[in-house]
Amino acid sequence: MAQKHKILDSSSCEDEGSSLGHKEDRFSGLPDGVAYRILSFLTIKDVTCFSIVSKRCRELYLSTPSLDFEFRTTRTPSGEYKSFREATCEVRLSLMNSLDRFLLQRGDNKIEYFRLVWENHSVVEEDSDDLRDEEPCFCVNERFRIMTWIHNALRCNVEVLDVKSDVDYFEAEPYALFPSCVFLCATLTSLAVEMNHTMVKTPSVAFSSNLVDLKLLNVDIEDEGFFKWISCSCKFIKEIYLCDISITANIIIKSSSLEKFGYVDGGRFTPSHFNISGEKLEIINITWMLNLPGDKSLNIFAPRLKDLCWRGSRVNQGNLGPLECLEKAVICLEPKADDSDKLIKHFYSLRRVERLVLNAATFKALFREGYTHAQFDRLFYLELNLRSFSDDIFPAVVSLLRGLHNLCTLYISCFAVPSSKDPQPNLSGFDKEYWKLQNLDFIDQIKEVTIVLDGSSNGIEFARYILENAKNLEQIHLQHLLDLPDDAIQKLNEIVMSRAAVNFEEDYEEDSDEDYEEDSEENFEEDIEED
Repeated sequence: MAQKHKILDSSSCEDEGSSLGHKEDRFSGLPDGVAYRILSFLTIKDVTCFSIVSKRCRELYLSTPSLDFEFRTTRTPSGEYKSFREATCEVRLSLMNSLDRFLLQRGDNKIEYFRLVWENHSVVEEDSDDLRDEEPCFCVNERFRIMTWIHNALRCNVEVLDVKSDVDYFEAEPYALFPSCVFLCATLTSLAVEMNHTMVKTPSVAFSSNLVDLKLLNVDIEDEGFFKWISCSCKFIKEIYLCDISITANIIIKSSSLEKFGYVDGGRFTPSHFNISGEKLEIINITWMLNLPGDKSLNIFAPRLKDLCWRGSRVNQGNLGPLECLEKAVICLEPKADDSDKLIKHFYSLRRVERLVLNAATFKALFREGYTHAQFDRLFYLELNLRSFSDDIFPAVVSLLRGLHNLCTLYISCFAVPSSKDPQPNLSGFDKEYWKLQNLDFIDQIKEVTIVLDGSSNGIEFARYILENAKNLEQIHLQHLLDLPDDAIQKLNEIVMSRAAVNFEEDYEEDSDEDYEEDSEENFEEDIEED
């Protein structure tokens, strides 16, 4: 987790430095590598205070290869923190000048890691808690200063560059150009950029890149030539993450080294066609809302793919390719009424999956009544995020469960909480006797079950069926959104299990599809950072 750096106060550093001056300098005898490692955990204020302890400490301060400037918060004299956005113009200008001096003093010393977080300037109006954007008070443009710091890092042969800024002072010129030379830096292996209203132009394909990790957020891509450059010039690229980018062209990437790919549509200009190809691709995470009309297509060639997450709207044309190595699939789409046949075609590619997560809309479109039962010989974990336990959903549940012979873990949730004005009807179309008549093979294999009940009898009867007939069941978690009827609790308590542990959880709060997507996106980013 990134640490939040406090705004530098030179007077406090001098006071702290004078008190430390009479103490032994324990850093003098440490090897440079060990000292640098220790300094990498300190805030910029603490490192600056450290620099005035001794000559050796100042040398380490000016030569440390890890620079992390996160200007988000400031500490007031009362000890409270407030947003860096509310810092005065004088404070912000002083910080920029201090950073300029520091980079000048350290000269050409190697920079392995350079991270900068610089928030836009906003002020609080009098008698109001609302923030408003403030007109720039100085002729100095903060975005220009940020670009000079980036160039300085490139000059010092930076390896990891991470820049995040929402500075937006361009009115006459709506876009700033992100330096193309960044992508051509021979030492750069990891790049993360999040900058509002910044245009990323296509680098020259004549120069190769050593990039391994690329993360672009909230930027504008000039054209699809940028992705051609990735395909042709980034021979070592392993991970790509694109979030809330604006592009009117298509995204076509073909890479022999790519292992992870993530795309999150932010609702702006989105591509119409996605073509992702990579022999080493193992993880693909795509959230594609497709707001614009017209044909859309998704084509994937990833024979070694292990983890597929696909959220958003259904595409007109698509090909997931052979997925013989697939272990986990999360499919949360919003198909139209006549999209079943197209979805079924995609779904055949998932037959080798081991862990499967489906949302309600996708599930109902795929496993409608009368559909040929799907066979998942390797599936041992199934999660269904349903909207309710209504009568129209259970025929699809039966259709899916018929094809599962090795299922060990089943998770069924209901996140549509009925209101007092429109309560969930006490449906009774599917009791435990109905489930017994289905002769489902999974009931003999299942070991762990979680059911989020919505108060309807359908869900309760399914839970009773599991409790009475699952011979190898080890534990079952019954969670409920609303208070269950007394007779329902009594029915469940009457069932005596010899080995299974029954856990009741009240007032369960189920995540919505949107919450699930946000969590998945965070997990994808965490996977990248951990690797």
